[in-house]
Amino acid sequence: MSATPGRLSVNVDAHVYAGTTIGATVCPQDNRAVMALTGHWMCTIHIYTDRAQLVRLRDAFTAALADLDAGRAALVAELTDTRDTAA
Repeated sequence: MSATPGRLSVNVDAHVYAGTTIGATVCPQDNRAVMALTGHWMCTIHIYTDRAQLVRLRDAFTAALADLDAGRAALVAELTDTRDTAA
């Protein structure tokens, strides 16, 4: 199997826990950064990205966090309504 140029050629799953070390090495001369995830029983995963793609990652994480917060708030409201109705 040959990789298509410009395409990601590997899939990696990683669970990030409180003990996972998240670090960054910045390379200003190349306008890029390397993000590293390291944890117990997990090899280090490096994410190589230029600034524009780093912004995309930041925005995707920010949107996911907002969606998660909204979903959790809706769940709490639903559970509260259910308890109020049962009382």
